[in-house]
Amino acid sequence: MNGAAAHPTLSLDPKIICKSRAIRRATSRKSRRRGKTALIVSTGGASMRSASVATLPTGERLEYQAGSAYPPGTDVFFRRWVACTIAGEAAGFTVAAALAATQDLSHMPEFAILLGAGALEGALLGRGQAMAMSRLQLPSAILRLWPVATSVAAVVAWSIGLIPGSMHRMGWSSWSSWLLAAVLVLVLLASIPTAQFMLLRTALPTAGRWVRFNAVAWMLGLAWTFAPPALVTPNTPVVSEIGVYAIAGILMATTVAIVTGLCWLSWLKHGNLGTAISDVPD
Repeated sequence: MNGAAAHPTLSLDPKIICKSRAIRRATSRKSRRRGKTALIVSTGGASMRSASVATLPTGERLEYQAGSAYPPGTDVFFRRWVACTIAGEAAGFTVAAALAATQDLSHMPEFAILLGAGALEGALLGRGQAMAMSRLQLPSAILRLWPVATSVAAVVAWSIGLIPGSMHRMGWSSWSSWLLAAVLVLVLLASIPTAQFMLLRTALPTAGRWVRFNAVAWMLGLAWTFAPPALVTPNTPVVSEIGVYAIAGILMATTVAIVTGLCWLSWLKHGNLGTAISDVPD
């Protein structure tokens, strides 16, 4: 046979070629929009092609692409902690403070009523905080006992805070009176965080940090409670008086919520504690 004879050729339908190119272009554009493609070049110099790459789930991708040192769900927990702490503390303090402003502390029945109001404040505060803590990896026993421990500690704190008002003849001229006052203030500041610390120590080796953060938080927060007595006069309407104490309670609760929230963030950042949910909005 003649070597110059032509070999059989394969002819392709132009319509098929155009359709194939259109599919490749559409797939490439779709992949680029999703951000899931990578350009791969062969060592032999072949043309580049697109290929899919593995991606993290949505919550984890948003969390770690930003270079965050906190686990997923931290933002949700912090917002919930601040909101629940403010709601519980502001409601409880408003009731207790309104009673304190309208009762005669020199009589024991009124004093007992105020201690009961303090127990209610602690229970509401503890319940609100426990609701937020349910988003953390903590034993269920801590969440159950948290409102009880906070309520008992609040009674101790209120009993100390009501001492000056129940002892009208107490003199402050001697150094012993000021020393006693300093000790009582320290006990007051440490009452609630110490009770809560006794629960946290069963799950967190660094639970002592909670007492330090809370001491600062309550010292700053209680400063707001000195404003209402200076603003309220005997002629102030009861509604206005309750409103003044409510505002002071909200400001105190906000201060305590943010500062104590920073303690939780420090534990989450260093891996001492984890969140129980992914970072999704409420």
